Amino acid sequence: MPQTSMQEKQSKIHLQNGKGTQSFRRKRKAAEISEDSENIYPPNKVPALSPTETFAESCTVTSPPVAYTPQPSTSPLKEQQEPSTWSELRASTCFLTPSASHSDTNKTTPLPSFPWADGAQVWSIMCLGDQKSVTQRDPQMFQRHPTLQPRMRAILLDWLIEVCEVYKLHRETYYLAMDYIDRYLSTHHNVPKNQLQLIGITCLFIAAKVEEIYPPKIAEFAYVTDGACTEEEILGKELVVLKGLGWNLSPVTAPGWLNVYMQVESGDWSKPNTFIYPQYGGLQYSQASQLLDLATLDEGSLKFSYSHLAAAAVYHTQGRECALRVSRLTWEQLGPCAKWLNAFALTVAEERAQQMLRSAVPLIDSSAGSGLRASVPNIVADESHRIQTHVIDLEMLEQAQQRQSHEAILLSDCLDFEAILESASSPDQSGILTPPSSSQKNSPTPPRLPPQLEPYT
Repeated sequence: MPQTSMQEKQSKIHLQNGKGTQSFRRKRKAAEISEDSENIYPPNKVPALSPTETFAESCTVTSPPVAYTPQPSTSPLKEQQEPSTWSELRASTCFLTPSASHSDTNKTTPLPSFPWADGAQVWSIMCLGDQKSVTQRDPQMFQRHPTLQPRMRAILLDWLIEVCEVYKLHRETYYLAMDYIDRYLSTHHNVPKNQLQLIGITCLFIAAKVEEIYPPKIAEFAYVTDGACTEEEILGKELVVLKGLGWNLSPVTAPGWLNVYMQVESGDWSKPNTFIYPQYGGLQYSQASQLLDLATLDEGSLKFSYSHLAAAAVYHTQGRECALRVSRLTWEQLGPCAKWLNAFALTVAEERAQQMLRSAVPLIDSSAGSGLRASVPNIVADESHRIQTHVIDLEMLEQAQQRQSHEAILLSDCLDFEAILESASSPDQSGILTPPSSSQKNSPTPPRLPPQLEPYT
């Protein structure tokens, strides 16, 4: 009897513990499900990009790029399916590279066929990222800030270019900082002008940590402000800027698109693995980059995407056919940006070429003795063209803006003259021609017509 009662007590305790363990497991499982419902991958808080927008059509010729949608896999392995929740993402052990079967065969891409990635999918992701970046930059952002002027933005960017040249930072670092500044100002209101330099140096500090292998210390960034910004202020503003940008720190900038365009034009794709090595001349890249440096100082560049700005720079340096071929754009899509960039291209062309392309950066042979030339004979060993140089100034910007305003006046005069000719040549509803005005009757000489503009090619 005592033994039986003891066994019954142990069994009751075991059952109670089992029920407690099961209830604890149910609560834990419910907590995981609620956590996954709040943390869907990708998060629901991020607005999805619509592939039917007009800008997406500019990335391709035939049809707009769409976001990549994983197809149902026939393999029973769970790792081959894209994770849908954070718990599945943490439990995943490997992610397979999507094959060419997932890509849209109707879209054209200038990228070659890679053995390690799908070129059509890479191009589609780049186009969607470019669409997102252009929607986040507001061309009318100065209406949000009554104390700021477009001239202040140009002065700030010109100063940042000079800082990048002093510390030999890359062009990508500068353009990342410029993208951070524009996006921050496009999402905030009433930024005082005494905070503009702090925002600029903080964005350059973040961009240097993202892009550079050995970024300058924070003391160097505080030093170049000549006491206007302290290290504590830069660190405090860094978190504010990161939250304002949504921690989206890796857009495809204009030099990134320019790098892809020139690589597609200059590379030998019998060996697709060599696409990651630069095979274009540094002189052509520097010419197009200096044109971008001058054009992006103007607030009008905010109207165009980075891919269009890079393609327009290729148009003015290497020709129309090359620009349309490497960008897969039509002239109707590229024409407005190329025409807007014409004044800046003429301003750059007026400067002496040797003085524009002179740089104090020493030549660096990064592949000397590595045997890389055996597999990539066209590789460009010198990387000095990737260093940001201060070869443009605010005077050149003023000349380009004056040229733009002059061209706009001539164009408006020609449009008005065409309207006058059309109204004078067509009779009114009553069938009676409109007589000339008294000033034209009494004038001894006929009125002088404005000069016609040559067609833009």
